[in-house]
Amino acid sequence: MSPFTMRARMALELRGVAYELLEESFEPRKSDRLLAANPVYKKIPVLLLPDGRAVCESGVIAQYVDDAWPAASAAPLLPEDPYQRAMHRFWTAFVDDRFWPALDGASLAPTPEARAEAAAEARAALRHLEEAFAALSNGGAFFSGAAPGLLDIALGCFLPALRACERLSGALLLDEAATPLLKKWSERFAGIHAVEALLPETDEVVGFTRFLQAKFGVAGAN
Repeated sequence: MSPFTMRARMALELRGVAYELLEESFEPRKSDRLLAANPVYKKIPVLLLPDGRAVCESGVIAQYVDDAWPAASAAPLLPEDPYQRAMHRFWTAFVDDRFWPALDGASLAPTPEARAEAAAEARAALRHLEEAFAALSNGGAFFSGAAPGLLDIALGCFLPALRACERLSGALLLDEAATPLLKKWSERFAGIHAVEALLPETDEVVGFTRFLQAKFGVAGAN
C-alpha cells in the first residue's frame, strides 16, 4: 500500500531493471535488516545494492536508478537539458511537500472541517500541477513528453490514495473541469502495463484508509 514503495518500483520497472522485492513487517517491530539499511529515517523503501550498500528515500532511489542504469533500453526518467531537469525536480519536491500532505489530510485529518480544508489544499496543488503539465509536457502524453519520467512517477504513485479519498469523501479531487490535462494524464499513466501491475485496487486502499481512520480516531469518517 505504500505509495513511496510504489514510486521506487515504478522507476525500476520503467527503466527495465530486474529486482527482487523483499517485504517488511512493522509488527511487532521493524526488522534489523531495515534498521541497518536505513538507520536515519528507519523507513521503506530501501534499494539494497548487490555489494551491500543501500539507497534510501523513494525520490532519491528513482534518480539513482536513472543514473545507475543509463544504458537501459527504456527512456530516461529525467530530460537531458539541465534547466528541464531542474524543473522536473522542483515539481517532484512540490508533490511531496505540498500535494501529498494535503491528500493525506483529506482522508486522515482528525475532523471533517480539517479534512475539507486539506481537500481544498490538494485541489489547489493539483491546479498548479495542471499548469506544470502544460508547460513541461510539450503537448506529449506525460510530464516528460512521450514517455513517463520522474515527475510522472512522483505524482502517479499517489493515484490509488487519491481515488480512495474521492470515494470516501464523495467529492472529486481530479476534476475534468478544473484539471482536464491531469485527468487524462492519470488515465494514461495508470494504463501503462508496468504501472498498472503495481497499483492496488481502489477497494483495497479504501479498506486500508478506513483501518487508519479507526486507528487514529478520525472523527466523522465514512
